[in-house]
Amino acid sequence: MNPNYLTLALTTPLEQLLELPNAIRIASSAREDLQHFSHDQLQEMLASIDTMITDTVAQGQATYGNGLVRRDERRDLDWLLEAGSHGGWLLQKHGPNATERDPFRVHALYKLGWVIAATADTPPVAFINPVVATLMEALESLMLADLLPDSVPQEQILQEAWREGLSPETEVETEVRKAQSQAGRNAASVRHLSNRAARQKGLDLYFSNTYRTEDEAYHIIGAQVCRAPGTVKNWILAAKKAGTHAA
Repeated sequence: MNPNYLTLALTTPLEQLLELPNAIRIASSAREDLQHFSHDQLQEMLASIDTMITDTVAQGQATYGNGLVRRDERRDLDWLLEAGSHGGWLLQKHGPNATERDPFRVHALYKLGWVIAATADTPPVAFINPVVATLMEALESLMLADLLPDSVPQEQILQEAWREGLSPETEVETEVRKAQSQAGRNAASVRHLSNRAARQKGLDLYFSNTYRTEDEAYHIIGAQVCRAPGTVKNWILAAKKAGTHAA
């Protein structure tokens, strides 16, 4: 992941983002929520995100083979969610106030920075599908951060434990933590529903239309459902193998 993209998203004036859909919303919201981090801490968080994704891809390749698992077949956001579901967060290294929401905000800014760089010399009418898809990925990452439950920073947990003499949680505190856990599951459910809807739409498009080549189908449908062509290819091959659609 190019650290310059994150710097671009952090420093580009908002008025220069007017022609990019939702860019001001992404930049202003993420910048505000991450303002207690230094620039170096944010860059370290981006590097950690890249490492988490790389490790998750490597695990998939070790399980299924290098030819079946490639990083470019899925969005970085999809890999990041998978890495997080495996307990891959290393928040303590980014400061005592880091929460599980922050990597998604950094990821949103990184993707926005990619778009800023990609459109620097491009008129708005010439925006191409990868730009639109990346903007949507950035917005989705920001929305996922908002859906995650409030996370109590490590420093606050230690302070409260010291103040309370490491006493057991009260019933109210127990219920709060249960509610936070449920909110996290709800966020995951939203993501799964989004994936299922995109997959169903992609399969419907493929089996109801004619394309010159399979590769063309993967790219056209991928742009329509905002997923990588490799992801669409896997959906279609799996559906054909399972016989869930008529070819």
